[in-house]
Amino acid sequence: MEDQTDTHPKTSGPIETTGRQWPYRLVELTDADAQRMLVLEEQVWFEVTPGASAAEVMGAFDYARGQGVEGPPVATPTPAGTGVPPLVGMYGAFDMRLTVPGASRPVQVPTSGLSWVAVHPDHRRRGILRAMMRAYLHRLRDEGAEAVSALWAADVGIYGRYGYGPASLQVNLVFGAGAELNVPNRVRSAADDVATHLMSAGDDETARALQAAHERAAAATLGIAARNALTTREFFRDFPVARGARERRQVLFASRDGHPVGYATLQREQKWDEHMNATGEMIVGEMAATDAPALYALARRLLDFDLITKVTVHGRSTDDPLVWWAGGPRAAATRVHDALWLRLVDLPAALVQRGFAAPTDVVLEVADETCPWNAGRWRLTVDDAGAARCVRTEDPAELSMGVEVLGSSYLGGRSLASQAAAGTVLEHRAGALRRLSRAMRADVEPMGTSGF
Repeated sequence: MEDQTDTHPKTSGPIETTGRQWPYRLVELTDADAQRMLVLEEQVWFEVTPGASAAEVMGAFDYARGQGVEGPPVATPTPAGTGVPPLVGMYGAFDMRLTVPGASRPVQVPTSGLSWVAVHPDHRRRGILRAMMRAYLHRLRDEGAEAVSALWAADVGIYGRYGYGPASLQVNLVFGAGAELNVPNRVRSAADDVATHLMSAGDDETARALQAAHERAAAATLGIAARNALTTREFFRDFPVARGARERRQVLFASRDGHPVGYATLQREQKWDEHMNATGEMIVGEMAATDAPALYALARRLLDFDLITKVTVHGRSTDDPLVWWAGGPRAAATRVHDALWLRLVDLPAALVQRGFAAPTDVVLEVADETCPWNAGRWRLTVDDAGAARCVRTEDPAELSMGVEVLGSSYLGGRSLASQAAAGTVLEHRAGALRRLSRAMRADVEPMGTSGF
């Protein structure tokens, strides 16, 4: 990569910043790099998977979508006998489809799920992350397949500087065993037509069934980023040695007339109190359904397992039916965290791919240091059907904002008006903020999404 202000940096090779040679090299990765990738991952995340090979741990890594950074040989010793310098940084990405607001119903848009982002502890604050982020985003733009990038932020202070904004919230719920859900009779009755069955995760048969259920539920649920089949298989791979005495992850499937309508992934832990009463706990990692009856059919099974007295459900939304069936946030012991962070890589393409709730015509002034092709003025025009057109313009700006603001509002949950109240949107023409904020809102809050 040459000067860091270049709008089309090299995707591999030595990197220079401000005219000085940077002692690192951005490189392409292959499956032959799995071992040194694993070493870096363990040094950064201090997680170990006993009994698993490097190839197994890195099984979900798409080598065509990731890159690594090699460090200077003197600063970081070469692993004995390899002749290959260690990695001091790396990133990867997943091929995903994100469900976003459509003109009349949710639609799915191609999305790059950024993950595996790591910088060696000995090489922090030396521009490695900045170089990787620029290389990743510029490559996405040049390839043109995905106009949106998504990630889970391990550190909330990092990714805003690269144009990402928090676009959804993850709500975690806690229920006691046998908790009563106040469900309308018509939903309860329709749930009787939904069959549920439990399967152990980790084998190919379950992985295929899980992918089918995941795809159907994701398409119907705002905010879920749907994984591809390979990612699902590897994400739920079973490592018996690492798992030890814990239960293998399970999948509770819901089906109607032989077709998948929902699923929940879960793991139980057996516990007993001093009087030998069962106090087992269940963690539900993901739960998704195509409709309310399917969701209820899953929920009533989850709350009725033997030997379980506590059920924690991750990844729900602020207006999730489960919250209100339980009696509200206090009844479900809700805890809220940021979930998906979004970044518009190709601003006009991303805005055109989603739908809008009302017609509008507004000129935006957008700031974007990392992806300068997005910066400047854009006229966004939405017709009566909710379809958008976004083109360059020299007309005076009616609203000014950073690109991260649009990322935060992209799923229709976090409004532009609320961000303006925080000082991140500047209105130049009265009424423009209200019109666009309302046009970008969705009918429901986005779900806390699925893991990747």
